[in-house]
Amino acid sequence: MLRFVLAFLLLITPAAAQSGAWVTTGHAESRLIAEKTAAVPGETLWLALDQQLEEGWHVYWKNPGDSGLPLELSWTLPEGFEAGEIGYPLPHRLPLGPLMNFGHEGRPLFVVPITVPVDAVTGQTVRIDVFAEWLICLDVCIPESADLSLAIAVAEEADDAPRTAAMIREARSALPRELGLEARFADQDGAIVLAIEGAPAGDAYIFPDESGLIEPAAAQPSMRSDEDLVFTLTPALKYRAAPPEALSGVLVVSMQGQEVGVLFNAQRSDEALSLAAVPAAAVAEEGVGNVVLIFAFALLGGLVLNAMPCVFPIVFLKAAGITQLAGADRSEVRKDAYAYTAGVLATFAAMAALLLALRGLGAELGWGFHLQSPIAVGLFAVIVFLIGLNLAGLFEVGTSVQGAGQGLTQKKGAAGSFFTGLLAVLVAAPCIGPFLGLPIGYALTASPAAAIAVFLALGFGLALPYLALAAAPQAASLLPRPGAWMVRVKQLFSFAMFGTVVWLTWVVSLQAGPQGVLILGVALVASSLAAWLYGLAQEQGGSTLLRAAAALAIAIALAPLFTLTAAPVAAASTATEKIPYDEAMLAQYRAEGTPVFIDFTAAWCVTCQYNKRVVLDTEPIKSLFAETGTVFMVADLTNPDPIITAAIERQGRSGVPLYLYYNGEAEPEILPQILTAERVAQTLEQAG
Repeated sequence: MLRFVLAFLLLITPAAAQSGAWVTTGHAESRLIAEKTAAVPGETLWLALDQQLEEGWHVYWKNPGDSGLPLELSWTLPEGFEAGEIGYPLPHRLPLGPLMNFGHEGRPLFVVPITVPVDAVTGQTVRIDVFAEWLICLDVCIPESADLSLAIAVAEEADDAPRTAAMIREARSALPRELGLEARFADQDGAIVLAIEGAPAGDAYIFPDESGLIEPAAAQPSMRSDEDLVFTLTPALKYRAAPPEALSGVLVVSMQGQEVGVLFNAQRSDEALSLAAVPAAAVAEEGVGNVVLIFAFALLGGLVLNAMPCVFPIVFLKAAGITQLAGADRSEVRKDAYAYTAGVLATFAAMAALLLALRGLGAELGWGFHLQSPIAVGLFAVIVFLIGLNLAGLFEVGTSVQGAGQGLTQKKGAAGSFFTGLLAVLVAAPCIGPFLGLPIGYALTASPAAAIAVFLALGFGLALPYLALAAAPQAASLLPRPGAWMVRVKQLFSFAMFGTVVWLTWVVSLQAGPQGVLILGVALVASSLAAWLYGLAQEQGGSTLLRAAAALAIAIALAPLFTLTAAPVAAASTATEKIPYDEAMLAQYRAEGTPVFIDFTAAWCVTCQYNKRVVLDTEPIKSLFAETGTVFMVADLTNPDPIITAAIERQGRSGVPLYLYYNGEAEPEILPQILTAERVAQTLEQAG
């Protein structure tokens, strides 16, 4: 019986140690929780004050704004234990009439590091107590407090607390980041002009660490000036009485519903800071020759896109369409080429206009932004899957099954070619091929008209091989004669579409996790059922009932896709020596003279994955990284990341792939978008 009791106590101890009891006060419930099941001597134990606030009520950040009081924690700790500073969640603006407060609503988590002494005795259970005081407000404010405690074992090693470790880690990952950004400020015309170099753009707001320096309710207009994000801030009474030499705080950037906090510490500048925005057409101002060069690069880059791995699926799809032109007259060949080109140009113009509009609203996005959404990737996968089923013969578009033989000797129609052009742009957009860095970088800072003109030139280059059929109709005579072989070729090309679906499913797995793959799998099954029902309807002369069932099935297929949400991105490679992109670490490595190779990549970029498989993840190249002591950083843009997007734009680029090699403090070397083992080896050997 004694052994049973001991075993039971050992079994329940980890669960009991992960959190203290909930304490209910007037408008909040609070408890103390731990990340680990035990405190390990010489290590840091992360605790958190977990609060559930009554709906509509809020508590305050460390700088409460115009009114309020911050959280205060008074610790009673075992001998040798020490508590660090409170890690506050990112603050939000809380307007109250003409005032503006900074605080938290809902369920804030305040994390605190506890240093465990090296000589802490293992095998014992220690008690951690804290007296927490806070001000909680709705339209009235009430001071509340609670005595909270937590009993936790001291052991040589500890596991993650099963119910609270994920909560604390998520809260820690959301804390403001230290990126080592250079910042400075100056007094100009009665305002504070604050410039933060390399800061991500977006819906940005400054939260100063110290109250009384900046008017919380005043507007904070911002603009880009060279490499700086420049704010015009209104000084408060304390600032006007004694202007400080330093101004620190948190820059919070909101983009697509996600928030990122960046720490800054600005020093006073004796020189006035520029308030001029980046010229809208900086390159154009340097002369007509540069503009001509940009459009030439855009045209050539679009042409080269046809040979990029990301466009291969559409090359197969277009080839399937061309086989159906065998035996067609020249006018049909011209119509097909013109319709395809119109689809390419219209889609490029629409996507460029959408991108420029989103950037104008403050979003920090680059080219290929649409595939950063798991919803868009899922919809794209279903469309490509249906195209594959069509090529395989499960159903026909624009003809009956009985007339399929005759239909194969005729064109698919202008609508089909236009749609193929649309798909070509959607697939090609994530890839920034050779020659495209300069024109796309220019387009993102040019006037809207000039930017769309650049993208149209890019699209014209992409469609150029097919326009050649229209410009030289005699080329149609080179097409083979129609026959039964065309059915088999169509079916063969369907496998290129199914391979693309596999790739897109992998992208969804990285963006939305296993749950996202399950949702996409259900959508693919439902869409295949819809295709089969539609095919049956064609066989039976257009059965209304079967067509309605097919429409219902496709609705069932698409609806769940809109529930896909981004999840933490898994590593794009299994190479353990790769580390995530970190600008503070990069600055440290450069100062130390350590060479750094940065892979700006994304799961949805086929060229990026091609370079990984063929070059970067091969054993000889991985060995060369180790031999030369080169640090391999991965900047993953699978999901939106304003910091990575800003880093790409600082190199005059707008998308992935991008490969940078740093060797000390010098400017980075930019490698080609299509890598070879010889080129990478030549770069890495510089470190030796």
